[in-house]
Amino acid sequence: MLTLLKWLLAVAIFVLALAVGAQNADPVAVNYLIAQKTLSLGQWLGIAFALGALLAFIVLGMQCWLQRMKIAALERQLAKKDKDA
Repeated sequence: MLTLLKWLLAVAIFVLALAVGAQNADPVAVNYLIAQKTLSLGQWLGIAFALGALLAFIVLGMQCWLQRMKIAALERQLAKKDKDA
């Protein structure tokens, strides 16, 4: 049930981001270090949202993986101590 609510919240935020992006169609030029790109403000908002979500998934995924590795190591230590006892 909680997972469903999380997905619904994520979809609602995405729809809200699309609505805000649709209302902001003014062109915006962004200068990179080596290039320049002109897109609408809504497209830049979508790109920023997608990059932020991707970064969050990477960071949280790495933290989750590290925790699983720690748990596995602790379980091995516990199994070794149980075997010795």
